[in-house]
Amino acid sequence: MTRFEIKNTADAVPEIFAALMHGGDNLEVYFSGREFHFYPDFAFERYYYISNNRHGLKRVAFPVTGKKNIIINGGGAKFIFHGEIIPFVIEQSSAITLKNFSVDWQRPFYSQGIISGVDENGIELKIDRERYPYHIENETIIFDGEGWSHSINEGVFEMDSNTGGPAYLSGDSLGGYIPPAQFRAVQLDEQTIRLNAPFQRRANAGNVLLLRHYPRLCPGIHLRQSRNICIENVELNHAGGMGLIAQFCENIHLKNSSVRPAAGSGRFFSVTVDATHFVNCRGLIRIEDCFFSNQMDDFINVHGINTRIKKIIDRRTVITELVHHEQHGTDIGFPGDRMNISDNVTLLAYASNTVQNIERINSRYSIIRFENDLPPELKEYHVLENMSWTPDVRIAGCTGRNNRARGCLISTPGNVVIENNRIGSSGAGIKISGDANYWFESGAVRDVVIRNNEFGDCCYGPAEWGKAVIDIDPEIADPWKNPECFHRNIRIENNSFCTFDTGILYARSVDGLTFNNNTVTLSHSYPAAGRLPANIVLDACRNMNVDAAGLSVECNHTQPGSVISTGFQPSLG
Repeated sequence: MTRFEIKNTADAVPEIFAALMHGGDNLEVYFSGREFHFYPDFAFERYYYISNNRHGLKRVAFPVTGKKNIIINGGGAKFIFHGEIIPFVIEQSSAITLKNFSVDWQRPFYSQGIISGVDENGIELKIDRERYPYHIENETIIFDGEGWSHSINEGVFEMDSNTGGPAYLSGDSLGGYIPPAQFRAVQLDEQTIRLNAPFQRRANAGNVLLLRHYPRLCPGIHLRQSRNICIENVELNHAGGMGLIAQFCENIHLKNSSVRPAAGSGRFFSVTVDATHFVNCRGLIRIEDCFFSNQMDDFINVHGINTRIKKIIDRRTVITELVHHEQHGTDIGFPGDRMNISDNVTLLAYASNTVQNIERINSRYSIIRFENDLPPELKEYHVLENMSWTPDVRIAGCTGRNNRARGCLISTPGNVVIENNRIGSSGAGIKISGDANYWFESGAVRDVVIRNNEFGDCCYGPAEWGKAVIDIDPEIADPWKNPECFHRNIRIENNSFCTFDTGILYARSVDGLTFNNNTVTLSHSYPAAGRLPANIVLDACRNMNVDAAGLSVECNHTQPGSVISTGFQPSLG
């Protein structure tokens, strides 16, 4: 293996470009120094469609394209990025290792301030202008970065200065979406502004307000059509998008890595959306001994994409549509892939077929021709799910806390094991969903084991982020009318729950649910929100084995023959 040492600490990008673009395979790029800086001026450039982030023309510091057996070894260095640049893109490559470095930005893409006063019309806020530069034009606060300027576009978010996590029941923009034009700013003194907006609830003086003024343009690590990727001892302190986003990749291993604010930074945010996100991957996703905190969305999300039938051309050909704007331009599959065909109302698959050819029309529409005739019940608005790209998942020994929204979102029919983790989240700790009408995130589960985990306080944010610590909630209007359940074989065993609210488990449309040998204690951290009428609520489920001694249980539309053991008399709907 050839070793290439990076020596330019002031701007390492030109040396990296030379090493990766001209160095061939079997290469180690090594850093010997404490801190390296990266600027977009001389960086590789390409237009990227990145799922759940904003597509566009991107500058990339580490472009790993069409490579084999590459190691990028930071040697323990801090990587400091400047301006609009993606640190890593790995595409159409195999056997790639990233290790031993941290990623941060000199000027982060979000800002924050300390709440010094509140009233019914707005908030007074002290902002360190050296760390978070801004100016005000016509009552609009505009935050200035290195090569960019943005006003508030995703609202504000209140963080609890004592816990380090989201404030109790705060939600986005203190209770609900506020159009950017309705935020009006007035400078009171050099360090203090007044921010007026139609907030639904009052913030708390002394807490920290995050100012979300950057779209999802610069994720930290983007993986595309690559295999056998290892990320070891890597710390993502910040990114202007997701920490890690992978599409159509096979075998990804994260170990001893983290997404968290840099030590000593005083920041209450890390990456601006999900810590890690996996779309249409396969093989094994392993996330082991990792730490996630203060990201502004979920810490792990694994799913496929439901592609909607826009038009039926003939017996074997359809035009499909990527509906959600954050999925536009992403791949939907390749010749030879097996696709399920599902009803968008019931979410149930009723046929499958093999792709002969895919022709992209544009970023939204594609023509797919199948090898065999399509079923006669096929209709427009039904959806296709690529079953050739569904991963197994192992999440073990990880800690997740203090983030906006949910913990682990799992939507894959592969084998899933979630064990020996410590999970606390302002939404559900684990959410298993699936839908074909808004997010279009697919993946009915078939084999999930949740065991030996410690669940702390969850669901202390708004109700839409979760009803219970474990929230199994596919978006089906009337699942009891369907001939079968959407999810199957979920086992929840030997976990401990210590949380403040009623809801421990909500399960909807599950065939084969086990809840055994779990312990539940009350934390008293927050006032109870009372989102569920019982500790365990089971809706349209079958073949359950629930040992809930001492817990209250409510059953709705369940099938006879299930075993439910509880110290309370279950409520049967």
